[in-house]
This record gives sequence, structure tokens and C-alpha cells, in this order.
Amino acid sequence: MWKALVYKELRETWAIAALGLLGYLWSFSGHEVSAIGLFRWSSSDEIPFVGEGFVRGFVAISLMWMIALGLRQTVGESVRGTWLFLLNRPLERGTLIGLKLATGLALCLICAVVPVLWYARWAATPGTHASPFEWSMTLRAWQAWLTMPGVYLAAFLTGLRPGRWIGSRLTPLAGAGLLLILLQALPWWWLLGLTAVVLLDAWLIWDILYVAQTRDY
Repeated sequence: MWKALVYKELRETWAIAALGLLGYLWSFSGHEVSAIGLFRWSSSDEIPFVGEGFVRGFVAISLMWMIALGLRQTVGESVRGTWLFLLNRPLERGTLIGLKLATGLALCLICAVVPVLWYARWAATPGTHASPFEWSMTLRAWQAWLTMPGVYLAAFLTGLRPGRWIGSRLTPLAGAGLLLILLQALPWWWLLGLTAVVLLDAWLIWDILYVAQTRDY
């Protein structure tokens, strides 16, 4: 049963993930990254991973497609009226929602890691740009990669909660998004910031499971 549900989620959301990957490709078209094998993009004097361009584009595209993914998995079920059908399957409600979350988080992490690794592979290749490269320069990109799934969780919670869209329903997405942005400014991010991101993600998952159990469908 769980395999069928995971397949259902992948079948319904693969297009959003594909659009996210295309979005990364479009966003990074201002960098000279020929390693992708499709285009030789315009020249840029920006040092890979040190300038703001890569991380800014990565965050912008991640925000859009991860919000779309979270809403698709929840609002999509409401619009089609399939919640009751799913909840009548021989699985506990928490297990069902957990499978949806696990599938969505896996898509977020796997798809978002592709542009980071691809760009790092290009930056680490000798002769591709006239600037030094150390793998420690990629830390800000990994910081953004670890933070973005929290936006997906907030969008999932927003779509799952009952209520008016112009009102309290958008509170999780707006509040978590603002908090995740503020957490980027914490000193010693890999100690304090990452801990705060993990705690926020855990709280969002707990709240999602609570709403799933108590909501009147």
C-alpha cells in the first residue's frame, strides 16, 4: 500500500520538480557554466559561490517550486475531493500524511542538490574560470540547501490547515518564511542556525501531523 501511495505522489508532482530544475537552469544562465553540456552561458566576473548571484538565484527558484509542491500535495487533494478516499485506505492517518511528507522532502532535497553539485563541479574544474576555488566556498550554498525544505513544510501546513486564505491560513507560510530568512543572519550558523532550522522543521512536521489528525475533512 505504501509503495502505491509514494508512486501516486511522484506521479502527481514530478512535473513541479522538473519545472524547478528548469528554473534553476534559467536562473543560472547569467553565469559562464558550460559544464551542464547544453549552453555556454554569458561571461561573468563573479567568483563562483562567493558572489551573491548563485545563492540568490537558488533561493528564489527554490522558494517558488517548493511552495508550489507543498500546496499541490494538499490543496490539490482538497480541490479534487480525494482526501476522504485517501483517508479510508487501510493506513493510519499519520502514516498517510508522513508518506506524503517524506516523498515531498525527498524531491526537495534531491532536486535542489543537483544545481549545487553541478555548479561546484564546474567551479572545481581547472581552466573554467579565472579565480581560485576551495570547497569551503560552497558552505553558503549548502546552508541555503538545508534551509529551503522548511519553506516546503510551511507551504504543506498552509495548504492542509482549514480556514480562509485571506486570514490565518497563510500564517505558517509567512511566519516560517520570515523566520528562515532571519535565521540566515545568525552567527556560527552551522551550530546555532542549523539547530534552529532543524527545530523549526521538527515543529512544522509535528504541527502538520496534529492538523492532519484533528481536521474535519
